Amino acid sequence: MDAVFQPRSVAVYGASRNPAKLGSVLLANVRAGGFQGPVTSVNPNDPDALPSLREAVDLALVSVPAAAVEAAVQDAARAGCAAAIVLSSGFGETDDEGRRLEGRLRDTALAAGMRLVGPNCMGVVSRSDAGWLNASYFWRLPEVAGPVSMVSQSGAFGGMFFSEARRRGLGVARFLSVGNSADVTETDALDWLGTDAATGVIGMFVEAFRDGRRFVEVASAVDKQIVVLKAGKESAGARAAASHTGSLAGRHGAVQAAFARAGVIEAADSDAFFDALTALAARPPAPAGRRIAVLTISGGPGVLASDAAERLGLELPPPGPGTVARVRELAPGFAAAGNPVDLTPQCPPANFAAAIRAVFDDPVYEGVVVINCGLDIPEFGAGVVEARRATGKPVTAFLLDVPAIEAALVSEGIPLLGSPERAVAAYRALVWP
Repeated sequence: MDAVFQPRSVAVYGASRNPAKLGSVLLANVRAGGFQGPVTSVNPNDPDALPSLREAVDLALVSVPAAAVEAAVQDAARAGCAAAIVLSSGFGETDDEGRRLEGRLRDTALAAGMRLVGPNCMGVVSRSDAGWLNASYFWRLPEVAGPVSMVSQSGAFGGMFFSEARRRGLGVARFLSVGNSADVTETDALDWLGTDAATGVIGMFVEAFRDGRRFVEVASAVDKQIVVLKAGKESAGARAAASHTGSLAGRHGAVQAAFARAGVIEAADSDAFFDALTALAARPPAPAGRRIAVLTISGGPGVLASDAAERLGLELPPPGPGTVARVRELAPGFAAAGNPVDLTPQCPPANFAAAIRAVFDDPVYEGVVVINCGLDIPEFGAGVVEARRATGKPVTAFLLDVPAIEAALVSEGIPLLGSPERAVAAYRALVWP
């Protein structure tokens, strides 16, 4: 698996002078990403490429028509390649003949001691000190390097992952699309990422587990938080998963039980999945706990956050007497000094920092969810940033139409979520299970 994520040399089967060919796209991506090792083009029909591989490389990338894939894999195996990724489609996801061909690819790779990723996948993206290995069909890489790694059975969901990473400023370490998993499975990738120094949080999009028991064993041993978005929960989705990767999705109740045993976070949907990764990637200085304060200037959204917290098993204890007295001293008399703590839009701007700090300093609270709708007073944002720095307590936030405050919180690495409920749910991921 080192050769998959950190190859020293690469060969591209199907490289071509024709820019419309996927092999040409793949070769261009490898070169443009910043990969520093030698790159060999292999294509018997292109005069600028080798007809076959003359010596071993770490990673062979196969992007040729399905009918030519077997010969390419055999050539890579004969050359002694450590790993191959077959991006081509038309195998186990199609029909019985495709499944037989997929089996032969696996047998060829295993006999040669070569790991095989795919077929029917989008490839690998992995960062290094020199830049990115973009051995994939994706042409837009993450903009920020960071702790999040992703394993996906769906290539298209990989596109969603990169799009969300760019939109949220999410730092990425690795991405692998496993496709049909003829050899390398989602669990093999998880096992490697579990010991990868660059990976701090692992996201997985899974339609069906090849070996559920082994997944539980590996996930239980990984000392990193794992967030899974499981597709194919219902009967229609299970049928779609079977046609997509050739896998059977299985009963979701059994999958949920496996997640619980392994301590895995199961995201309810794609928004919850990316929200959890965003919160976990922020790496708050202090450990999170279940006792939280909802701090707001907006009564209604604060109530929504409170409902979500109770529903998700978080605790909303009232502030201590000293905190209540300090809030009442600094905020208007009609401010709510319970939990949520509603400072109201009428709080004098000069008092925001002290009032916010009083809530953060309260020892009853192990974390804070911040909500601000439409009151773009810089003192509010500065107060949250200063209090978070001073206490180290984890924070998630929902902000609406407050660009100055948003800029302050983003610069501090505080995750911003799309609704009060999502801000609470993202915080919940910090204290799983």
